[in-house]
Amino acid sequence: MGFVIKVRRMNSIFSRKLSDGAEMRRIEILFDSLPSSIVVVLIGVFLCALVLFGTVDLDILKAWAVYMLSVMGVRAWIWYMFSKADRDSETVNRWEWLFAFGALLTGLGWGALLGPLYPGQAHQDIQMFIALMVVITAFTGSVFVALSNITFWLFIIPTLGPAIALYVSTFAGAAQWPPIAAASCIAVFIIVQRSLYRSGTGRIQRSTEAESLLEEQQAIFESSPMGIAVISNKKVLKCNARLGELLGRRIQEITGSRIDSYFATDIEADQFLADSAQAFDKGHVTQGMYRLCRANGTQFWAEFSGRKMAGGAANGVWMIADVSLRVASGQQAPQHD
Repeated sequence: MGFVIKVRRMNSIFSRKLSDGAEMRRIEILFDSLPSSIVVVLIGVFLCALVLFGTVDLDILKAWAVYMLSVMGVRAWIWYMFSKADRDSETVNRWEWLFAFGALLTGLGWGALLGPLYPGQAHQDIQMFIALMVVITAFTGSVFVALSNITFWLFIIPTLGPAIALYVSTFAGAAQWPPIAAASCIAVFIIVQRSLYRSGTGRIQRSTEAESLLEEQQAIFESSPMGIAVISNKKVLKCNARLGELLGRRIQEITGSRIDSYFATDIEADQFLADSAQAFDKGHVTQGMYRLCRANGTQFWAEFSGRKMAGGAANGVWMIADVSLRVASGQQAPQHD
């Protein structure tokens, strides 16, 4: 328990603070990489079993292969349960620990290649292959788990630990550079993981914030008591349900149509287009009252209030309200800008 608490504290120190939504997305992306990781492991197990066949005890090789395949089955089951689970910010960290546990078991299997499965001196070519295989596996595995500091350490330590210990013990007496080379190898893996973690979490945080803002804007757009339309070159690019109610038409019918086709007269339509163009050229907000026609042929007074969209776009965003009661009560319409 104390070890788990210490690891959590280390993770909080080296991890970037993310919002609940971004944290959820980070774990989801982590699990999305699991099927690809499993395929890579299966290929690695097949190659190692093929190369080691006849060079190590067959029972040990069989036990190792069964262990690795069983671990892959457990990890696939965890992935399946995660895909079916109802996830929230309070339970998502438990799933990360389950993912890390699977990576730990996988790392122990790869570490065994430099232990019980390590061939004797008579097979130096195979020794080189196994060492290279472990390093490549550690690197690719680190890339797959880069978004989780917990998983990275629980995978990299059992995978590279035996390799570094064997390397240093074998060559340390002959030269001083083996410990330095081992330390450099570890540093490279850490630097790669930290770089991928920072870029990945930053991208996740930005995309989550953008999605949240877009959802809020869409909710406002759909729930507004006024009709809203985005108009460019006389065409309605987008509108909300309220505008459809005002015009008595479906949103799909309005989208893509010409806005001037809904005015009661061509004169009023031309006046609207001229007023809006003049105001937009000056960067002003434009307002005006015009008569519009519903689908059933009835007319109503609509107040338009619009502004040119920021960023130099030619589009205008318009708020449209039914002010027939105000006009009927004798109130004056606002002057065109």
